[in-house]
Amino acid sequence: MAAAGAARVSERPRRPGLRLLLESHLLFALFVAALLAALSIPRYDVLASPTPGGVMLELPGGGSAALPAAAPVRIAGPSGMIAVPAGSLVPDHVPPGGPEAVARFYRERSELGRVAGAPGAVISAADRARSVAPQRRHLTDLPHDFWLLSLQAVVIGLIGTWVRIGGGGDIRARMFGVSCAGVAIAGLSGAVFDTRDLTAPGALLQAMMTLNFIGSNLSAVGLFALFLYVPRRIAPVAAGWALVALAVLAGTAQGLGLLPLSWFYALLLGSTLGFPVLAAIQYRRARGEPAARATLRWIGANTFAGAAFVTFGMAAPILLDVPSLGSDGMTIVPLFLVYGGIAFGIAGRRMFELDRWSYRLALGAGSTIALLLADALLINLLSLDRPVALAVAVLGIGYLYVPLRALLWSKLNRRRTLTGPELFRMASEIAFAHGAPERRRAWRTLLDRLWQPLDIAPASVDVAAPTVIDAGEALLIPAAADEAALCLRHARNGARLFGAADLATLRELLALLDGAEAARAEYARGVSEERQRIARDLHDDVSGLLLTGLHREDLREVRGDVQQALGEIRAMMSSLAGHAQPLGLVLADCRYEASGRLSAAGIALDWPVDLVGDAEDIIVEYGHHKALVSALREVVTNTIRHSGASVLTVSATARDGALSILARDDGRGFSAGEPRRTSGGNGLGNLAQRLAEIGGRCAIEPAREGFAVRLTLPLAQPLEA
Repeated sequence: MAAAGAARVSERPRRPGLRLLLESHLLFALFVAALLAALSIPRYDVLASPTPGGVMLELPGGGSAALPAAAPVRIAGPSGMIAVPAGSLVPDHVPPGGPEAVARFYRERSELGRVAGAPGAVISAADRARSVAPQRRHLTDLPHDFWLLSLQAVVIGLIGTWVRIGGGGDIRARMFGVSCAGVAIAGLSGAVFDTRDLTAPGALLQAMMTLNFIGSNLSAVGLFALFLYVPRRIAPVAAGWALVALAVLAGTAQGLGLLPLSWFYALLLGSTLGFPVLAAIQYRRARGEPAARATLRWIGANTFAGAAFVTFGMAAPILLDVPSLGSDGMTIVPLFLVYGGIAFGIAGRRMFELDRWSYRLALGAGSTIALLLADALLINLLSLDRPVALAVAVLGIGYLYVPLRALLWSKLNRRRTLTGPELFRMASEIAFAHGAPERRRAWRTLLDRLWQPLDIAPASVDVAAPTVIDAGEALLIPAAADEAALCLRHARNGARLFGAADLATLRELLALLDGAEAARAEYARGVSEERQRIARDLHDDVSGLLLTGLHREDLREVRGDVQQALGEIRAMMSSLAGHAQPLGLVLADCRYEASGRLSAAGIALDWPVDLVGDAEDIIVEYGHHKALVSALREVVTNTIRHSGASVLTVSATARDGALSILARDDGRGFSAGEPRRTSGGNGLGNLAQRLAEIGGRCAIEPAREGFAVRLTLPLAQPLEA
């Protein structure tokens, strides 16, 4: 599955932003061409509107006439006279008949323009006659249907471009793109065709009508072919392209009059009726696949609802010779429903792969359109000269639109991403969470916060490294935080795809988590070692002292053992409470305990304070603290029990990261070859071993009289204020 996902990712187009930019500008250029073509059609102030009984003809200068569709309307002037049926003057009238009738219709449009364009031309219908003359058409003279059809063409064309580019070689995305391109072609050509009020050049009208046929066929056939591949492929890819080619040929033949007009509407009606049949087949094939059936239901509902409105509301009335439910421009509502719904159903998430480019393109186009509209309004409403109007428009756009565009851009591209410190904090919380269930819950919470996926589920394959699959719709995550490998689908609630940036974020997160878990393991190991050390100290020292005291008969010796045990317990509790112990305080406690014990034994203590500088502020950890206390206690014990001394002299110096203590008494010392005595199971040999464990040492130094021992321990750095 991972390999297939990687293959699908590789099918994604190269440089999609550039392709989107080029194709979107091409679509905009087609709109500009349609706009210029519509503006080139003269305005005659003659408008024919269909009525249930025929045609309502509005004449120049006011006045109207209700006429049967076949009633003649005459235009006469110095260059001749021509009569045409009133019904043929309706702007969206499509000529019926064979090739000769269609060719004659377009020749009549050109002849109408020649006669009506001559000075002194008169239009007459029934008993009314009015002078008629061509006028230059402005933006404000364009009918509403022109703008609605153009908006429909541009928006749906852009949707198709986004989905097709994002889908790479996916046949579903390509069929959807063909259908959207058909809507764009039909919309722009229909907008120009419907602009005429009396007439327009016949060649222009025929070209627009032929393109309208081709575009309408492509839109219907593209949607029909889409159901051959959604959700499963039930026909070869060649079948879809064969239908597309057939749609183009049929549209061309219809534009030339080689096919009856009824065939065009029958094709639209047949495609609409064919959708449910293919949908039913697909639904049966998708048995046991709830996700595929859900997609099919969504696409089918949107397609059938919108197509039914267009077909039954507009095409069927023409076939049945009854009034249509609305103008061509009203198809914008159902078509937006159809194509918007399908885009989100089959490839909606791919649209958001190009969101950064689409926003920039939309904002750039918005500034251009705003500039053109401002220029046109200033010229038409305020009657300003074109250079002055253009300058005012540029200033207005610069001071008003550009700041608003920058604000909108910042809001659209504001991402709710976590910073590095936040990621580190959350990774640490996951690693140090109490127990595996809590770590798994925290891990999923972090993934949800980072990517807001629609679904987090166990991966169905082994995942060795972060991987993007299904053309960016899913992200595979290796096992981590006591959780098995996971699969995240549809980032940001389905609003975008996973990409390279997400892989980089995930790798960084996994590295942070590995580091935090290593720190947790080290912490756990340290805690375990500390517990073992405390348990050993309790067993060897405290328990040994108390056990020894139980078997003594001398009350003074029992009190000494208990006092030592309490000192050991106090040191352990201080360590467990986490209290920092400066070296000066530790030595002071040791001096106080030693002084009491020696005094009770009739031995004097000489312990001058000779630490200099900031040595007293050096922090002593529990292990070092315990070793130091135990070492000095053993020295005092040996002095009391075995030395016969009257004075014990202790000096301490701290330099070069080490503490050096020299303890010297004036007793009898050791004779050569005499074994060293021990007490309480904790003699000088055991003491040397404990100091060695923390990197220290114990050495007996030569003395002219008595006994001398030097204790050396490593130290930490001074405590900062």
